[in-house]
Amino acid sequence: MILTALHELYRRLSAGDGPDALPPLGFALTKVVGAVVLDREGRFQDILDLRTTDGKRQVPRLIQVPQPPQRTVKVVPGFLCDNAGYLCGHDGKGKPERARTQFEAARELHERLLAGVDHPAARAVRAHFAGWDPAAAAERLAAHEDLVDGWLVFQVLGLPGGEPFVHDVPALRDAWARHVAAAEAGAEGQCLVTGEIGPIARLHAPIKGVQGAQTSGASLVSFNIAAATSYGKDQSFNAPVGEAAAFGYTTALNHLLRREMRQSLTIGDTTTVFWAEKASAAETLIPALVDPAWREWEELIAEAAADDLEAARADRLRGLLVALRDGRRVTDPDLLNDAAVRFHVLGLAPNAARLSVRFWDVAPVGEMLRRLGEHHQDLALDLDHPNRPPSPSLWALAQETRPKDRDGKARGTNSLDTMKKLHGDIARAVLTGGPYPQTLPALLLARFRADGWVTHPRVALLKAEYNRRRRFAGQPEDMIPMSLDPARTEVGYRLGRLFAVLERIQEAAHGGSVNAGIGQKFLSSASGTPMAVFPHLLRLKGAHLKKVARDGRGLSVWYDRLVAEILDEVGAIPASLTPDHQGLFFLGYYQQRQALFRKGETPAAEVSDADTDTAA
Repeated sequence: MILTALHELYRRLSAGDGPDALPPLGFALTKVVGAVVLDREGRFQDILDLRTTDGKRQVPRLIQVPQPPQRTVKVVPGFLCDNAGYLCGHDGKGKPERARTQFEAARELHERLLAGVDHPAARAVRAHFAGWDPAAAAERLAAHEDLVDGWLVFQVLGLPGGEPFVHDVPALRDAWARHVAAAEAGAEGQCLVTGEIGPIARLHAPIKGVQGAQTSGASLVSFNIAAATSYGKDQSFNAPVGEAAAFGYTTALNHLLRREMRQSLTIGDTTTVFWAEKASAAETLIPALVDPAWREWEELIAEAAADDLEAARADRLRGLLVALRDGRRVTDPDLLNDAAVRFHVLGLAPNAARLSVRFWDVAPVGEMLRRLGEHHQDLALDLDHPNRPPSPSLWALAQETRPKDRDGKARGTNSLDTMKKLHGDIARAVLTGGPYPQTLPALLLARFRADGWVTHPRVALLKAEYNRRRRFAGQPEDMIPMSLDPARTEVGYRLGRLFAVLERIQEAAHGGSVNAGIGQKFLSSASGTPMAVFPHLLRLKGAHLKKVARDGRGLSVWYDRLVAEILDEVGAIPASLTPDHQGLFFLGYYQQRQALFRKGETPAAEVSDADTDTAA
């Protein structure tokens, strides 16, 4: 199913003839740094730098070339595209004999494939290999030390067809295609992807771009142990995939994983790719809605000020996020038109030299939007910040599950490594609409108590987990709303609100600055064993209110009334709180704090003169 969907994607993306079209069988989009420039007699002229500028960096150019070989320690040359060791015999690693062996292997390959090709480009390349002296490579290439380790191609000056590079010449491309077709003539069988009878791929191209996997690439389909063989079939013959299908699915998956694509994201140990069964705006919009990155969002807003296209994209994303968060119908015409289009989500995790499938889901675009709507509604908390997305990103949520230092920064690389699976499970819950990990609430409570950081993403994630459990239990009426809910009577929620008010009274009494306030001293114990803490805090309240009254009796009365109103539903303060009520404690605490600090609120104005006159 996964390979079939990826192969269908390859067919769609390779059907066009534009610059973004995927290459045909035997070719690949490769990051090329330069071109070995020859004249028509094959004499070396120079190395042309093909890199482009990306900000302050020079980056390789993505060019369609004959498929580069898969290499480990063996000497395996590439056709018309390789590094300077193969194309020029350049020794960059202190191994001159190996460099010469590489050059000789490349010369033999090009002589064999181009022997029958009657074209000036073919003659020039053959002449280069016949006349080049590898011993002179170091001197001739000294001015290009930054290019010799990357992929290089050939360019011949004055070609009659005007092709920019030798591998673009039709006659040479045909020679390579014949070689690829001959190489495929191995074991035959029925392809499990297409059902066709034909050559079966012994090895599949490596998948690159999955975070944590080997940089040289990892395999999605492979076998290398006797226990995984069946009927004497080893390597990939155990799962027969035709050469064309193997090339198609690996090419499509590598295309999705390219860094410049907007169809993949990495959370924890899971790299997720997204695509639709046909070209759709959902392919880039849904990943952005899944993970509206907080850091990138600020950059997007900054770019939007000077770029009309980025401004339109920023407005579009913000409008979609707000609509999903508020439970409104998405009115974006592109998404509405494609609501029935099947959408694919594939989560991959590294496993040594192989890849593990963490999750795989296929659903219509409309269903994906419904799931994302539930996710953002569950996360929703009051937030008024023009340069922040309306909902926390998955990256921000994952970071907030880690311990924090005194400055509020995530600390410890070990904590990140041990929690990668949890982060991947959170992403799976969001994308598939399933439950959050069962360990999540206890972990968040432990973080609140250990470092005292009750942040917006942490509370949002706690709220999302609580609301999703209520939805699955058929209790939507018990879900926590976006803003403070004064009508809620759960003892945990009420005690959290009470603690927030008592903390704010202390801050008001000290002019807003407290070196070691009750939040730092008692928040942890108040959430677990309230009876041991609240009697003392309520006694302190009287002293703090007297100080507040010196600056304005109306504010003092307002706070006193608010405390009484919250306590009215609590009754007897319990000795301890259950884990569920401990979560409600922090939700009530955070929402009450936000309500007290909401811009433009003037609680003192709500107290009448009569109230002030009768206040003690």
